[in-house]
Amino acid sequence: MERDEVRLFPIEGTTHRALFEYYAVYIAAVLLHQRNHLTLHASAVGVNGQGIAFIGPRGSGKSTTASLFYERGHELLSDDLITCPPSSADAPPHVDPGFPWMKLGAESLGAVLERSGDGLERTSPNSPKRMVPTHERQPDAPLPLQHIYVLGYHDDSHDGREVEVERVETKEACLVLLSNAFVPMFLEGTGADPNHLDRCAALARRIPMSVLGRPQSMDALPSVYDAVLDDLKTTRPPEA
Repeated sequence: MERDEVRLFPIEGTTHRALFEYYAVYIAAVLLHQRNHLTLHASAVGVNGQGIAFIGPRGSGKSTTASLFYERGHELLSDDLITCPPSSADAPPHVDPGFPWMKLGAESLGAVLERSGDGLERTSPNSPKRMVPTHERQPDAPLPLQHIYVLGYHDDSHDGREVEVERVETKEACLVLLSNAFVPMFLEGTGADPNHLDRCAALARRIPMSVLGRPQSMDALPSVYDAVLDDLKTTRPPEA
């Protein structure tokens, strides 16, 4: 097999469209990483012309949180993968628009978008997640990144507070970015090269990061939305 050739062996019944939608994110992540973009396992939305990213491990609610903002009228920048192209010291870090869809499970579809998965293609034949098109509300140009929220859960009795937002120091923020980088899971050691480390450190220094703790219940989502908007009022957008 040639080095520039990728061969796929899909499960029986997989359509060409589903095959593209499933693998496009992973292929794009590797190619953009090789072009010095910082690729993160995260979702991002546009709020008042600024990019807001939600980052965290699988199952932390990145897509669900992004869909909440989308349902409230905001733009979807990217779901599952965000990429920050190289930027100079004089220009703020930006997030590129991603593929125009969200990947949501039945619970998120019902609780956030108030719709079923009927008529929506699965991300893969055996996956419970569906592809939700977002063509009608996605920016066609990069947006400056204003804030990164690390998603986490706590129990409902946590100090009596439903949603907590706590700022993360720069060193810890860098570690969060390194642990949620998209490409190292595929490229193993090559994902931790000095340039990659430098990109994570630079973003951690320039963009504020906060831990967003909330209950696992879908009932807490409106409070998550309000907490993020209130927190953004205290964060100055990056200067152009």
